[in-house]
Amino acid sequence: MRTNHILFILLVLLISVACRDNSIISVKSPGEKVVATVDLSGNRVKLSVSKNGNTVLTDCSLGLLIDSVDIGTEASLADKVREKTINEEYPLHGNHSKAVNHCKEISIPLKYQKLNYQLLIRAYDDGIAVRYIIPNAKGKIINSDNTTFYLPDSVQCFWADYADSNEELHKESKFGDIPDNHAIAAPVTVYTGVNYLAFSEAEGLDFPDMSWIKRNGRIKANFTTNPDGWESRKDTIISPWRSVILADDLTQLANSDLITNLCKPPLSGTDFSWANPGRVLWQWWSVGAPQFADQKQWYDAAARLTWEYYLVDDGWRDWKQPGKDQWQCLKEVISYGDSVGVKSIVWVNSEEMRDREGIRKYLTKVKEVGAKGIKIDFIPSGTPEIMQWYEAAREETYKLQLMCVFHGCVKPSGLQRTWPHEMTREAVRGNEYQITRYDRLMPQDQDVIIPFTRFLIGPADYTPVIFDRRELRGYTWAHELAQVIVYYSPLTHFADNYRNYLGNPAEDMLRDIPVVWDETIVLPCSDIGKVVAFAKRKGTEWWIGVMNGKETSDISFSLDFLAGDATAFILSDNKNDTPDSFIYEEKEVSKGDFVSMQLQPGGGYVMRLKN
Repeated sequence: MRTNHILFILLVLLISVACRDNSIISVKSPGEKVVATVDLSGNRVKLSVSKNGNTVLTDCSLGLLIDSVDIGTEASLADKVREKTINEEYPLHGNHSKAVNHCKEISIPLKYQKLNYQLLIRAYDDGIAVRYIIPNAKGKIINSDNTTFYLPDSVQCFWADYADSNEELHKESKFGDIPDNHAIAAPVTVYTGVNYLAFSEAEGLDFPDMSWIKRNGRIKANFTTNPDGWESRKDTIISPWRSVILADDLTQLANSDLITNLCKPPLSGTDFSWANPGRVLWQWWSVGAPQFADQKQWYDAAARLTWEYYLVDDGWRDWKQPGKDQWQCLKEVISYGDSVGVKSIVWVNSEEMRDREGIRKYLTKVKEVGAKGIKIDFIPSGTPEIMQWYEAAREETYKLQLMCVFHGCVKPSGLQRTWPHEMTREAVRGNEYQITRYDRLMPQDQDVIIPFTRFLIGPADYTPVIFDRRELRGYTWAHELAQVIVYYSPLTHFADNYRNYLGNPAEDMLRDIPVVWDETIVLPCSDIGKVVAFAKRKGTEWWIGVMNGKETSDISFSLDFLAGDATAFILSDNKNDTPDSFIYEEKEVSKGDFVSMQLQPGGGYVMRLKN
């Protein structure tokens, strides 16, 4: 009885702290670094956020427009505010191997006229998120999402135009210079002079893929694919989380798990031990459609590189041999791959399977010929129906034990936590835009922006490492090799022809380079849009990748992250106008040693450190 009494008093105190006068409601992160405050006292629901005692967001509006009614106006508290603490860990394939999900969440029951709903706010030490839960919603029209964040015109923004494929260029500008009524891809990353903020969404399941739209000095959640709204087919509307990473520095920014933390863990009883990361050889970028006659050579090359996978890309559907259709041909090449220790991933077109039954039937055939994964391409725009199609694809590929890669797709929203067999997805302007046969050329600042924009929300199938001199055009071998270290993708598809990897001075590194990591540090010499330098650890080894933008850079960094002495194997740029070459160096280094270099435009540097 005494214990229950004490618990009751603590609950009352907790609620009274969180809700001082029924109009101002606050929640603090577990380390009390971040405080999110909801204000119900005015004519609309407002949000403000502070970190380390400093206001970072203010005058932000919340709410949805449902059946043309704005539920974020004149809302009142309908019941007690409830708070809970979440504290859990889970494995992750990314910049580090273990994620920590530690936050406080409050559920605020609100009422607008006759409509009751829940406003959920989560506070982490490195971010906040909001979502809405609307009961009795079937048949209602969700016109728009009015979640809006105010930003000063003077803050520095790193952003891209919104497009269905999320493959637009990322750029840098003052917030005030972004045109009004302009759709922007998530995430939008902002540097305030003190903090880094990244605005995105998490657990996108039933709503359209979200963009942001700039309007009146703010960014507002925006449904580009459904500008007039859509009808709810579910009894309860659960919106995606609208999320903001709040980072003190670039290492904290690059390591934030906010997006995956906001998603549910895998269903009880599910097993993903069969979904294994690895390196992937792939021929489309260098030679186009795969030819049946030369597939054994590609598998043999992957085996020599000790890479785990080979991707059979678009073109296999046209294979025919005497007495064999495309499926029998596909099975033959996959069987050969198995015989040399290389597993297969198969490209498929989403038009072959636009409903659950179509997904099941088509991918059952892919599974029967021996594939371990699929890459689904040409996916329609992210309407609510297509967002549900993604979920059906994840569910059906899980049942078939096929690893899943999405291409030509919406951005990730953290659901690789719920479905760890979704290994990666495109939604990035990668090396498919550095290719002469389509007359495409990538600007040099793109590579040094996206580690702090697109890669904050999940792995990206950038297809790194071009060594073909004809295709470098503004980049060096060292820059291209560093892409594998700076970027991350649990299935990393390497762009170039195997002939440019075998016998290359980087072949030993390509044999051993990891694609998932235990620890990541962004070195202090990094400057978004100018130069990036990442140190990543796998086991006891550290790998350093440096990529330069469009201007010459003089940088230095300390090896203070080392445990002691190490042997350094270095591949750096040859300065004699030979981008397709390396300077190789091997030397002994110690904890605290400094490394200095001058980088040419589009240049790079790679260091492997072995104890």
